[in-house]
Amino acid sequence: MKYILFLIIIGCLFSCNKAEVVSTESEGVSAPWVDTSSKHPKAAQFDALLKKYKQKGLPGISLLIRDSKGTWFGASGKADIKSNISFKPGTVSKTASITKLLIGALVFKLMEDSANTKIGFNDLQTKVSKWIPDAVLSKIANGREITLGQCMKHETGIPDIISESKFYLAVLNNPNKKWGAEELLSYIYEKPALFKQGNSAAYSNTNTILVSMVIEAQTGRKHSDLLHELIFRPLAMNQTYYHPHDVLPANVAQAYFDLYNNNAIVNVSNLITGNGNGYVGVYSNLFDLYNFANALFINQTLLKPSSLQLMQTYEKRDGSNYYGYGLQKSYLDNGIDFGIGHKGRDLGYSANLFYFPNKKVLHILFVNYGTDAKSNLREVFSQFVDEMIAASLN
Repeated sequence: MKYILFLIIIGCLFSCNKAEVVSTESEGVSAPWVDTSSKHPKAAQFDALLKKYKQKGLPGISLLIRDSKGTWFGASGKADIKSNISFKPGTVSKTASITKLLIGALVFKLMEDSANTKIGFNDLQTKVSKWIPDAVLSKIANGREITLGQCMKHETGIPDIISESKFYLAVLNNPNKKWGAEELLSYIYEKPALFKQGNSAAYSNTNTILVSMVIEAQTGRKHSDLLHELIFRPLAMNQTYYHPHDVLPANVAQAYFDLYNNNAIVNVSNLITGNGNGYVGVYSNLFDLYNFANALFINQTLLKPSSLQLMQTYEKRDGSNYYGYGLQKSYLDNGIDFGIGHKGRDLGYSANLFYFPNKKVLHILFVNYGTDAKSNLREVFSQFVDEMIAASLN
């Protein structure tokens, strides 16, 4: 997500509210399977990678890699610096925009059950005006014309709420606020479109707010409940939470960022930017996301293979990404060794979940440092990801 950091001098405001992310009290669960990481032929290389980037300043890191030689996972650094709690592979951290991939999978689960949900694959071409009131859409650029599929592929031209300074001022003044969907949308009312719907692609968190509203209007149920029912529980994702719909446990990693641009990281765990409205809010760990990725991309048991193929319908490129229905095709510089999945970037958290189908390599990572806004550690994180991908693919 793209963050505008401003008015930092009032950053102390978020310490005056009741904390949603409490101090980390435990290191998280152990692996739900026998750990054979030490037997992986690249174990020493991956261990050294984590040690290297901990020394370069990333507060806490967890990483899982699955390839033809097996599954390796490890962690380094601190989940909570003040409390001296280590970051472990089972530590729960924020997935940030990987939430969108989960929402995308949920939409396809609902479409596969069209006899009961009354929403089918053809509805990807249906205008969201079928579900969302005109009183809302009439105030949103292109709102009356966009389709559900265009929302999922970021082809709407609708501005990104996360780029709106007034929204950030509201967050700074009430950082633990539980936002409603229409309340969030009000920040982009009457804003000009970035382009005519369908003509291009530009990542916008606003799109997934609309997707979550469509889910609820069509089913008459909370999309948070459906995530648990159709994704989390069937896949035994017992350490996965959708905040604020779920209360977060005491093993969630703290979030850090160089808030004052002075090379000193600050705890920003409770500066929360609209959790629970489709675009962000899921907290999880390596093992639960592995269950999800394994079922979606590798074993293809979560969705039908034809659904996964449809999700990977790419048209418009946006910088270093193509967008499918709820997922990203990224790391395009690798040529045929691209990855499919989603990146997660939040103010104090970063995460990746990508499957590289040509090499049959899966990587999942969490870092409890925000890397979308500029900072010295942003470049360190980028180097870490590039080095990790190169190590895992070669």
